[in-house]
Order: sequence, then structure tokens, then C-alpha cells
Amino acid sequence: MMGGCGRAALLLVLAMPVLAGCGGKAAPAGDAVLEQAMDVGHQSAGLDRLTVAEAQYRLAGTRALARDDAGAIGDAGYNLAVVQLAQGRPADALSTIAATRAAMAVRGRLGTDAGLDLTQAAALHRLSRDDEAVPLAAGAMASPDPAIAEQASLLTGLIADARGDRATLAQAVAHLAHPHPVPAKWQADEDELQARLRLAQDPVAARELAVHAADLRRQLVDYRGMARALTLAARAAGRAGDSGGAAALSLQAAQSQHAQSASAPIVTGAPDPFAEPAPPS
Repeated sequence: MMGGCGRAALLLVLAMPVLAGCGGKAAPAGDAVLEQAMDVGHQSAGLDRLTVAEAQYRLAGTRALARDDAGAIGDAGYNLAVVQLAQGRPADALSTIAATRAAMAVRGRLGTDAGLDLTQAAALHRLSRDDEAVPLAAGAMASPDPAIAEQASLLTGLIADARGDRATLAQAVAHLAHPHPVPAKWQADEDELQARLRLAQDPVAARELAVHAADLRRQLVDYRGMARALTLAARAAGRAGDSGGAAALSLQAAQSQHAQSASAPIVTGAPDPFAEPAPPS
């Protein structure tokens, strides 16, 4: 299976933040085609060329099937599912994960797989199927891979916050508490969940934490996470009585979301110097 620097790194670049300068594990010795497909897939994912990455991971997976290599099948299937999730296709990611698990099982790989569990939980969360996502994310929190455990803690906390489950949110916050300094990604996760936990009692501190998380995610090129943190900061500003700040933060978050996806709602009244001019009537 892919080493800790591989699967977790791809999850970070696509499901949430950026690839931290780390590629996937080389394919088994003797199969240059499989190795190259995986490497090109990782490079393409790091450059946000997701359709190219998807094609490369399919190629790698096909080669892994030809090789009858359960570990390589699992890695390619994981990579493909993460790329599909990053493209806003959670249902496709679920199908890929199910087929990957089945292909691995035929070859005797029947144990749990924290990377697949976490990606499946993220896809289920995107589809508002949180009852199914929660146990998978909770299990992935116990992964020996610290990056996967970290991401699982964030996902668990986000789901708990959305459900009003403050006890589980507090547990996720505790799981994210680390001796400092820590990687920027981990600090952003901790700050965001801390902000969600403090929102009701101390909205001023919650806003500061959320803005800091947004700044870190911007540096990580995690614009989806940045917009989520800005939305949280807007909620905190509103609770603190700063209606102007709340409106500005909400506008920033909405404009970023729209710039990332054409399916996001158009932001009316937002200054956009890059919009195409309207055709003459």
C-alpha cells in the first residue's frame, strides 16, 4: 500500500488542502508504466489538472489489475476516488471505493483501510448522508497515519458541528490539539474547530480563530476550506454584533465559492473586475 506520505498527501491536496511537496509511493519495481501513471497523476493533481489526474489513475488501476496487485489496486482506487471527490462528484467516488474494495477482497485484502474509509466518509458527508459517514470518520481517526487521523478529526468535527453535537465536536478538538509548532494544515484544522466550539460563548475569539484558519488555508491553496472558514468568521462577527464585518466576510466567502465553481450561486452586488462584459443588446 502507499506510504504515509502518499495517500494522505493526495487527500490533502484534493479533498481539503494542498499537496505538501510529497508524491505517492513508487509503483512496485519492474512496472515503469504503473509508476509513471501514478507519478503523473500526482503531479497533475498538484497542479489542479484533475481530469488529467483522473485519466492517469484509471491507467494505473488498469495496470494494477493486469499485475494482479491488491496493494496497487487499492492505491489507484483511492487516488481516483479522491480526484472524483475534488471534482464535486461524491457519488462517483463512492462507486469507485466500492469497486476498489471488492477488487481487493477478491485478492484477499479484507481488512479495514483508513484511507478508503475516510474518503468514503467525506463523500457521504457531501451527499448529506452523515449517519453513514460518522462511524467511518471515527474509525479513521484511529489511523496510525497522522495525516489521515488529522483529516478524519476535522471531518468528524465538521459533522458534529452541523448536527449540534457539541460533545463530539469537543472530542474532535481535543484530538486535534498538538504541541506547537505544527504544520499549517493542522493548525488551520485546530483553529477552525476551536472557533466552532467557541462560537456561542466567545464570538470575538471565534472570529479571530476562523480568520486565522482562513489565512492559513489561503496559503495552502485550499480555497474551499478557506471559504468555509470565512463563512464561519462571518457567523462569529454577526454574533459579536459587527453586522458590517459579517456582511463583508460573507461576501468574500461567497465570491470565492463562485469563482471556484460555476454551479455556485452568482454573487450579486460584489465587485468583480474579471467578469465578462455583457453582450450589446
